Amino acid sequence: MEDIPKKRIFACGEQMNNMILTEFSYRETSGWQLENLTLHPQNLIVGMNAVGKSRTLEALSNVIRFIKNDSEKSKKDFSCTLRLSNTHQVEYSIELADGLIKSEELKIDGQEKIVRSSSQTKMYGESVNPPANKLVIQARRDTMRYPEIEEIILWAEHTSLFVFSNITASPQSLSPYMLSSEPRITEMYEQIYDQQALLVDFVKKLGYPLEKIVEEENASGVKTLLIYETGIEKPMMFYELSNGMFRVFCILLYMIYCSTLAEARCLMIDDMGEGLDYQRSTKLGEIMFRYCKERAIQLIVTSNDSFLMDSVGLEYWNILQRTGSTVTSLNSKNNQELFAKFVRTGLSNFDLLSSNFIANHLQK
Repeated sequence: MEDIPKKRIFACGEQMNNMILTEFSYRETSGWQLENLTLHPQNLIVGMNAVGKSRTLEALSNVIRFIKNDSEKSKKDFSCTLRLSNTHQVEYSIELADGLIKSEELKIDGQEKIVRSSSQTKMYGESVNPPANKLVIQARRDTMRYPEIEEIILWAEHTSLFVFSNITASPQSLSPYMLSSEPRITEMYEQIYDQQALLVDFVKKLGYPLEKIVEEENASGVKTLLIYETGIEKPMMFYELSNGMFRVFCILLYMIYCSTLAEARCLMIDDMGEGLDYQRSTKLGEIMFRYCKERAIQLIVTSNDSFLMDSVGLEYWNILQRTGSTVTSLNSKNNQELFAKFVRTGLSNFDLLSSNFIANHLQK
């Protein structure tokens, strides 16, 4: 493992002061539903093709957009429950029908704070009348009176999504597949300037010949990054990198950038490691899971990459299973015996998913 400057390390599932998502349920009007996905500070969501890995992150993204009042980009009809945790436990449920709020409920440490139906709405015991197409937490946002509500909104605003295989080279931004509006690559690089050596070291450990990064400003004041590779005198623009190197560079830059911010962050990556070889996929997983754990960045990754699975501990796994339109998950908490029994076999992590071990165990 890399020598990363250490901060407080949290055990899997341990509560932190930062707001993290601990459980997610979702249902669409089409009938597709995700039941009680349990999440930790770091997570690897795995499963066979078409089981619902990407759809799970899309569903969570849809809810986040609605919480952020970005409803034009969200699907109108769904119901969901989010459970979030820091110094207190938050349970937040929404149901939409025909683009209108059918119900909304917020509980803080088990106590009802918002109860909304089609006929009436109460917020902290007071009757209110929010717009039919707006959430109470947005319509009545008040950081002084309702700090817990502000934490929910900030969590949504500080959650980002990347589709790994769709990260494309661009001089303007990281990727069009992000939930949040972040600075350009050059601005993020300036933010992590004192940690640029760490970024270079991470990229080199993945086997890419990165020697140094130099920021350059042209006569018009536009800044760009020049990438110097070992043994090559002439540099290239950062967006001229190969697809694999560019994706790794972007993800690692954004991860380090997150660690410099005061606000808690949640980083979601769909299909991480797609297109990378064994060494690079495993090393990327090792670096990111350790770094995010030490810097209290919640990490939610989906993948069916065997290399990545073998490098990430089973305690971080959620194995999705689909029966018809219903998706459920298996993990070391809700199926402790299954995981403990598999560990004793001495097989590789990937064998848990690729073999008949799960089916044989569940049939008993």
